Amino acid sequence: MKNKSSRSGHYETFSEHAHFVPSPLPPVPNIELDKELLELYGEAMQSLGKFAEAQSRIPSKRQFLDVYVAKEAVYTSQIENINTTLTQVLEYNPKQKNENKNVQEVLNYINALQHGIHLMREKNLPISSRLIRDCHSKLLSGVRGESKSPGQYRKVPVFVGSLVPPPAHYVENLIADLEKFIHEDATILPLIKTGLAHVQFETIHPFLDGNGRIGRLLLVLMLLDYGIINEPVLYPSFYFMKYRSEYYDRLEAVRTKSDYEGWIKFYLRGIRASAEDIVKRAWAIDTLLEDCTRKIETEPLRTHANANTLLEQLCHTPVLTINDVVELTGSAYNTAQKLVTSFVNLRILEQDKEIQRNKIYTFRKYLDILEKEFTG
Repeated sequence: MKNKSSRSGHYETFSEHAHFVPSPLPPVPNIELDKELLELYGEAMQSLGKFAEAQSRIPSKRQFLDVYVAKEAVYTSQIENINTTLTQVLEYNPKQKNENKNVQEVLNYINALQHGIHLMREKNLPISSRLIRDCHSKLLSGVRGESKSPGQYRKVPVFVGSLVPPPAHYVENLIADLEKFIHEDATILPLIKTGLAHVQFETIHPFLDGNGRIGRLLLVLMLLDYGIINEPVLYPSFYFMKYRSEYYDRLEAVRTKSDYEGWIKFYLRGIRASAEDIVKRAWAIDTLLEDCTRKIETEPLRTHANANTLLEQLCHTPVLTINDVVELTGSAYNTAQKLVTSFVNLRILEQDKEIQRNKIYTFRKYLDILEKEFTG
C-alpha cells in the first residue's frame, strides 16, 4: 500500500509499519543551485585546491597518509558513540591481542576503507554492491556487530529513530539504482553527487549495523573515484562529529521535508571546513618536521641516515618502543637505543614515565598537531 508521496520518497505500509522508500536520484525537481549553494560550492572547491597543494608539503606522504586514515576512522566511529582517541589507535601493536573493543572497531574501519581502495585501484572494481558488502564484512569482523550479518543486506525491518527504512526486499534494487546514479548521472556536479549519494545510502539503511560508518566510507571512496581528492586524507567526519545534531537533523529533513538543498549546503560547509583544517595541520606538521631536521643536523649523531629514517617513520608510527625502532631502521638494539635517547634529549620524543618495561616513546608534538582543535 502506497501513501504520502513527496519529492524525496513515499511511504509504504507493510506489517503495520509505514516504511519510507526513497525516490531514485537525482531529485525531481533537481537541486536548486541558488546563490548561497553556488558560493558554498565554489568555496569548497577552492579549499580542496589548497588542500591538494598542502599535501605536497608533507614529507613521508605514505606514512602521513595512514595516520590521517586513522583520524577519519576515529571521528566516524565517535559519531556512533564508539569513543577512543587517535593516540590509543596508534599505540595498537598488531603482535599483541587488543582488549579495547572500541579501538578494534576503529581499526576495522581503517581496514574496511583500505580494502575498498584496494578493490578500486588494484582490482579495478567500481563502487558497487559487491564493494560495499565486502567493506561491510571487514567493518564488522570480530567486533560487537559480527552477529549482524556482516557483508549481507538485511532481511528484516529496522527502526532508526522516527525513520522506518524501506522494506528489506527493496534494498538490493535501491542499491542498484544508487550505483547507477553514482556512475552514470552526469547532470550533477560531482561534489554534490557525493553528498546526495550519502543521504540516499543512509535512508536505504541496507545493513543491520554499521550503516553510518559504511555510508561515510562510501563518501570518501566517491571523492577518490571522482578525482576530487587523490588520497583518503580528507576527513569529512571531522565536521559531522563536531555538528553531530545538525548532521542528523539535515539527513532527516531530506526525508521529512524533501530539503536536499539544506543538506547539500551543510555538506559543502563540511567539505570546506575539512579541507581548510587539513591545510592548517599540514603546514604545522611541515614546520615541525623542518625544526626536527635542523635539530638532527646540528647534533653530532653518528648515523644521521638512521636519524632521518626514524623521523620519517615517526609520521606513521608516532608511538613506539626501542624494538620498533630496531625494525623501522634496521639497526642493532644498542644503536636504536642511543638513537632514541638522542631524540629524547633533542625533545623530539617523549618517554612515557609510567611504563618502565618495554618503554614507550611518543612523538608528542606531532600528535598534538593532529589532535588539537584548529580555529579561525
